[in-house]
Amino acid sequence: MQILKVTNFDFIRVRYIAYTISAVVILAGLASLIIKGGPRWGVDFKGGVVIQAKFDRIVSSDEIQKAMQKSGIAMVSVQRGATSDELIISTAESETGTGRDISEIMKAALIDPSNTWKVDEAAINVDKVNPSVGRDLVNGAIKSVLLGLVLILVYMAFRFELRFGIGGIVALFHDVAVTLGFFSILNEEMDLTAIAAFLTIIGFSINDTIVIFDRVRENMKLLKGKTFDEILNISINQTLSRTIITTGTALLTIIAILIIAKIGTLHTLSLALLIGFISGVYSTLFIATPIARSWHLSILRREAKS
Repeated sequence: MQILKVTNFDFIRVRYIAYTISAVVILAGLASLIIKGGPRWGVDFKGGVVIQAKFDRIVSSDEIQKAMQKSGIAMVSVQRGATSDELIISTAESETGTGRDISEIMKAALIDPSNTWKVDEAAINVDKVNPSVGRDLVNGAIKSVLLGLVLILVYMAFRFELRFGIGGIVALFHDVAVTLGFFSILNEEMDLTAIAAFLTIIGFSINDTIVIFDRVRENMKLLKGKTFDEILNISINQTLSRTIITTGTALLTIIAILIIAKIGTLHTLSLALLIGFISGVYSTLFIATPIARSWHLSILRREAKS
């Protein structure tokens, strides 16, 4: 199936425009991270309190937020539990300035008689996450992402050539940086779900890049009279329809989930995947191949001098 029958877009010619757009987006995210002192770490990484409670009706996130703010807790994360009337409420705050335990304040806010809901106090489950465990998780998450990038570089260099591997890895770094930057700009929490989304983005993005590079390798043998730039453009245009179909169908599902999931794990996952997949298509078409081209030409120049 082909959505686009015949295309002849010159992707290589607009590479500098693409580089500029990417630089602006990444620098904006970097500036946000610097201003905010890093990502907004969730309870998984920063430590804090997680409370699971069952209500007598479906309670919205805004209602919980207002009740907690009234008790002096500025920021909480709310997500649905196993049933629609069950909520998992977490906060990375360690104190409120009153000297009271944060979990007791949260429980008191939930069972306050002035609330429009009722909670079974005996059924409230409280878990505390130690900050030291969070630091270990941060280190583990960073190592997981870096290890994934290194292994993909090795695979790309082995299957194709190092020049193509470099292009693919630069594109993956681009996608991770763009997604992380948008998370900072949108003030979204970074938790284990977000890390899982990052690893998914890396795997999905490199898949499209491999398809294009595979076509480039085939066309280098078939199109002997063409320049390298022409071969790259022909290869991208030949696989463009496939890229649109595979990414488009995935995005339709992700957008549907994002519309439904306003809060919680599914919201974090779908938002990260939406940003990462769009960035992945962009980097595959406008970043990975031009970078591989530059590396290829630099090798040819060195060989010519020698």
